Amino acid sequence: MPLHMVVSTTDRLRQLLCEEEATCRQLLETVYEERTAIRTVDITRFHDINCRRLSILEVLETIADARHRLVQELARLHGLSQDTSLHQLVDHLRTTSPELLACYQGYLTQAKTVRDEIKHNAGLIEGIRGVINQALSVGSPLGEGHELYTAGGQSVAVGRTNVLIHQQG
Repeated sequence: MPLHMVVSTTDRLRQLLCEEEATCRQLLETVYEERTAIRTVDITRFHDINCRRLSILEVLETIADARHRLVQELARLHGLSQDTSLHQLVDHLRTTSPELLACYQGYLTQAKTVRDEIKHNAGLIEGIRGVINQALSVGSPLGEGHELYTAGGQSVAVGRTNVLIHQQG
């Protein structure tokens, strides 16, 4: 294969990694928006955030598929195994393409940050879920006359229930 073909394929991989890094930054923005919505318990924002996140994830999937094909092509062009990973390929090309290494490192940094921030949001959600479960389990004996309902919607005249969460309305 001519050298210019290898260079252009390497350049295309570098471009894809830079695109993937930029798309990860967009995904990170949705994670931060989600965190704000979680902290303010603004559930009305979750649908829009999740729709944007889904769109970004679809773009990331398309980029990852193209990247995988290019990695296989470059592995073949350089006489490497067909199951060569992106990391192995970048390591192999580090001396001839330092720009590729820089894009790869930027992409990895963004991807790790996104993963860590999503874990943080999951922890916040679990904390809120714990508070809600505690609130639902705390109750006081009630006398007759209160218009209360079970979680299933049945009327309860007497019993242990959480007045704040299960009152009519």
